[in-house]
Amino acid sequence: MSNQTPPLAQTAAVRSITPLDVRALGSPDDPRAVRPREKAAFALGDIASNLTWTTISSYLLFFYTDVALISAGIAGTVMLVARLLDAFFDPMVGVILDRTNTRWGRARPYLLFGAPVLAGLTIFTFVTPAGGDDVWTIGFATVTFILVGLAYSAVNVPYGALMAMTTRDSGARMKLAGWRSFGVGIGIIIVSTAFQPLVTAIGGSPTSSFGFGVTAAIFALIGLVLFWLVFAWVKERVPLTPAKLERGSLRASLKALAKNGPWMAVFAFSILAFARLGVITGGTVYYALYVLNNPAAISIVLLAFSLSAVIGSLLTAPILRVLGQRRGIILGLVASIALTAALPFLQDNLVAFTAVFFLANVVGGFGFVAAPALTADTVEWQEYRSGRRDEGLLFSGYSMSTKIGAALGSAMLAWGLAAIAYNPAELTPATSEGIMWLYILLPVAIAGLQIVAIASYRLEKRLPEVQAAMVERRATTDPGTAGS
Repeated sequence: MSNQTPPLAQTAAVRSITPLDVRALGSPDDPRAVRPREKAAFALGDIASNLTWTTISSYLLFFYTDVALISAGIAGTVMLVARLLDAFFDPMVGVILDRTNTRWGRARPYLLFGAPVLAGLTIFTFVTPAGGDDVWTIGFATVTFILVGLAYSAVNVPYGALMAMTTRDSGARMKLAGWRSFGVGIGIIIVSTAFQPLVTAIGGSPTSSFGFGVTAAIFALIGLVLFWLVFAWVKERVPLTPAKLERGSLRASLKALAKNGPWMAVFAFSILAFARLGVITGGTVYYALYVLNNPAAISIVLLAFSLSAVIGSLLTAPILRVLGQRRGIILGLVASIALTAALPFLQDNLVAFTAVFFLANVVGGFGFVAAPALTADTVEWQEYRSGRRDEGLLFSGYSMSTKIGAALGSAMLAWGLAAIAYNPAELTPATSEGIMWLYILLPVAIAGLQIVAIASYRLEKRLPEVQAAMVERRATTDPGTAGS
């Protein structure tokens, strides 16, 4: 197969062919091939991911500062350095994934064997000793946080790539992305409504180290079972591209990736999206305790955030279908900025505050819901331009972006707390006001940068012709496998 592809305008035969011409029931090009049980599995997979991810994003910084007694500045630095180190492990996982071929498939064995390791390391992360800024405590926190990030990569990169391996149909992938986002919302609901109450019930106080450890263990074990259900229920249909196994293919894949403009746009956008997510979920605990002066508001506000993800998962696909992907995401972010800026005027009314916060995150989350599907679409562009699908490499980049973003969000929040001299033992009105502005202004600034990043994504209009070209190429290369 040649890696040189003529421009779309010069491929006359492509315009008379659509993917529908070669679809066969059960083929990866047929959206009907994805069974209801598989759709449910993608929701379960993101519930499992968030039982780890959201727990760490929402509570680990608070655990470090108020339970392990690590100072905010050091805790933020630990989280940034550890996350950046394990983020660069993601491409390695992707490269290995693209060269994996077992009797269980390509991505699924990582769920089978990696999920138990992830569960165990999640538990260890929340048993960091309460030693403050001593070397042993900081070292334990750093090592366990790095290792849990590596384990998360080994499971989540293959899980993310599984969408592109399940179907080639863009519409079906967007629906799967909706199911994934629905799972994200359910996972966040579970964490936001159950984690802190369980810590208090088990340990007797919101800062009980025993309560944190046991609760983290419960969540980790549930996540393990859910990942195993994904392994059991999802089928890989898109065949391995032989070019991935050729000598020198890694260099060629990286070169093609560097020229994949749509992927670069989604990568930058996702970094910023997860940075904003990290600030919101991590900052809510501090905001509720020290600005709203209402511990019960932790669960209420985080529940509103998780419900926004659930509702967003249902609304994103139809709204972006009407407005267009790029335009819909940008308009949602603009509206989210305006609504978030109104929150300081509503903090004396928890009902009004929560309602506006909810709406801001529904419209601001369109891109968060769509990002996995957009990444899957860039796989098609990669194959069209280079002859290589490279699902593992491209989705490892998406996973890497989530870690870099979360690291930046947590670090910005922690450094902001250090800048306002946050000390849980000595809180002042100035500290409370500083927490308020961190919680409001950081998400607004990051959302503005998200608009800049996604503005360069222009694959949407070309994708139907790209997919038709790929159908024609597969039919020409091997007529017997055109629909597979």
